[in-house]
Amino acid sequence: MNYQILLIEDDPIFTFLLEKGIKHAQLKGETINFTNGKPAIEYLNNEYSNDKNYIIFLDLNMPVMNGWEFMDQLETFASTNNCMVFVLTSSAYQQDIDRLKKKPLVADFVTKPITEFLLKGIKDSIKAKFEQNQTI
Repeated sequence: MNYQILLIEDDPIFTFLLEKGIKHAQLKGETINFTNGKPAIEYLNNEYSNDKNYIIFLDLNMPVMNGWEFMDQLETFASTNNCMVFVLTSSAYQQDIDRLKKKPLVADFVTKPITEFLLKGIKDSIKAKFEQNQTI
C-alpha cells in the first residue's frame, strides 16, 4: 500500500517531535510537512489520487488557513476510503470534540503533546482501516 503522511502543523518543535514519534512508531510512508492548511490543500488539490492512502496529522489552530478551514475544503474531494485525519490540538474543548466527531474523515482527536502510546494506537487504527494483513 502506498502512503503519504502529511503533517500540517505551524509549531516547528512539535513537528520535529511528531516526526521522531512517527519514525519510532514505525509508521512508514512519505512524510510531507506544511506550516498551515493553505499549501497543504493546494498540494492535495493537485496530487490527490485514489491510488494512495493519506494519513493527515492536522493542527486546528494555525495562521493563514486553520484546521477547520482545511477540513471544509478537504471534505469536498477526499474519500474516507483512502484518507484518515488525526486532529492535533492543545485545546480539548468538548464542543470541538463533538464537532470533529461529525466529520467522516476524522479518525481521531489527539490532544498535544502526543505520546508514543497514542502514536501506537494511531498506527493500529491505520492498520485496521487500510492494511488488514500487511505491514505499514
